[in-house]
Amino acid sequence: MAPRHTAALLLALPLLSSPAQAEKIKETPLFQACMDNVDFGAMKNAQWLVCYKDELARQDKVLNAEYRALQGRIPPEAKEPLVKAQRAWIASREAWCKLEQELPNAPGGEVNYQACMLDQTIIQINKLKDVF
Repeated sequence: MAPRHTAALLLALPLLSSPAQAEKIKETPLFQACMDNVDFGAMKNAQWLVCYKDELARQDKVLNAEYRALQGRIPPEAKEPLVKAQRAWIASREAWCKLEQELPNAPGGEVNYQACMLDQTIIQINKLKDVF
């Protein structure tokens, strides 16, 4: 299994969290199956990269759905701050993951970037689910 990269930098949404926490989103079984099938004897980084990219595409759809759902749940005066917070988070995620791409941590490079993007996306999905 590839190492997990979770950045500590998170932007707080300017909204109240509900006391009842929603069920947490995790990687899909498709991602787990992909990672379990990586052949460590044959270009494992390239295989990991495919797993991460495919899962990120799936989770981006979930993120977009949660964002749209949240827009429908919040009061009108909170919509502009939500848009600003989400845009700031996107920029922060990109910058942080570019940093992780350049750090000398194994497996390195693009795999680190995609792993970071996936981790940060899942964290944000869960944050959006827990708001209001």
